Amino acid sequence: MPFELTNAPSTFMRVMNPTFRDCIVKFVVIYFDDILVCSRSVESHVQHLRLVLEVLRKNKLSSNANKCTFCVDSVVFLGFIVNKKGVHVDSTKIQAIQD
Repeated sequence: MPFELTNAPSTFMRVMNPTFRDCIVKFVVIYFDDILVCSRSVESHVQHLRLVLEVLRKNKLSSNANKCTFCVDSVVFLGFIVNKKGVHVDSTKIQAIQD
């Protein structure tokens, strides 16, 4: 039987922040129901992903593989494009506002 979780985003944040306290700001960003792992190289990204997945497993938490994206150069997050050049506004969002 599924259980509805009231205030799910704040509950998620309350659980994730202490769980990933050693990783946050270094290479993990947690916002609402997203966990972003940012790394400078593919090698360090693999290490960071392994650590994040180990932390999840250790705390009996899981992720939905269908919603995961690994080892990409760019990601759209909260209406911004995040890549190695920095954080930029997603131009499709600007066009939607102007129309």
